[in-house]
Amino acid sequence: MKRYSGVWLRGMAMGAADIVPGVSGGTMALITGIYAELINTLAGIRPRLLGIWRREGLAAAWRAGNLTFLFTLLGGMLTSILLLARLIIWVMAHYPVPLWAFFCGLIVASIIIVLRPLKQFGFGTWLALVVGVLFAGWVATRPGLDAFGLSPMVFFVSGAIAICAMILPGISGSFILLLLGMYAPVLAAVNDSHLLLLAAFAGGCACGLLTFVHFLRWALVRFHDLVMALLAGFMAGSLVRLWPWRIAAEPGAVLERTVLPARYTAETGLPAMVVPALLALLGGLLLVWLLSRPGRHNEANPAAENRTP
Repeated sequence: MKRYSGVWLRGMAMGAADIVPGVSGGTMALITGIYAELINTLAGIRPRLLGIWRREGLAAAWRAGNLTFLFTLLGGMLTSILLLARLIIWVMAHYPVPLWAFFCGLIVASIIIVLRPLKQFGFGTWLALVVGVLFAGWVATRPGLDAFGLSPMVFFVSGAIAICAMILPGISGSFILLLLGMYAPVLAAVNDSHLLLLAAFAGGCACGLLTFVHFLRWALVRFHDLVMALLAGFMAGSLVRLWPWRIAAEPGAVLERTVLPARYTAETGLPAMVVPALLALLGGLLLVWLLSRPGRHNEANPAAENRTP
């Protein structure tokens, strides 16, 4: 019981991280020492568990799948998400500029943390970094999925994509939702207890997770530095989407316009809040630096524990 209370708390830390763009739930799993077990547990959810269930019963299949660990972790994550969603929605409505600046600080610091321990920064690594920057920059200037309406199918697709980032060290699932234009809609669905949309999102998460985790484990074992460089580039290219001073675009346009603080005040009549934004930016940088200190988490590749000859 003591072990699983610790797993619950680790799940709460992961949930708190995943709801804030720039702080990765995968990073929290690395820091708290459960990343390898999480990846191995997810990768072990295969049809073979049904065979064990038929031959030896549900209890044996439950143990073989390490499902007590998994559901305890998910319970902790869900607890944090439910507690924090309302707070972030309130801050987004009343103090958007410092909030987006804080998110920018989280992303910038995460880029540094991801790149710092890479051992071989050769042509391939630079290429992966540049490809990530260009691709994310392109995606950030395209309409988000919310442009297609907030249907259950859109929530399903968003969940399938975002969950892939939630288990990656260094990149946040909420960051992907921001890039897709679905961060605020998903938070609103949680806050309003919109069960149909949340069920669609959870279904997408389950499908994306069980499909992606096998590829993730394989890629981290064989191409760890390239994968991490690609993720860093992806985060860097997306910063255009997180610029704090944004105003409504012209009628009929989908994306907001990014402007300088003075223009923001002139067009909206709202204070630019430059000093609070700078403090929030520094706060985001400091938070990721503090979280990264205990584990030095990206210096080792936990997936390599399962390397096959």
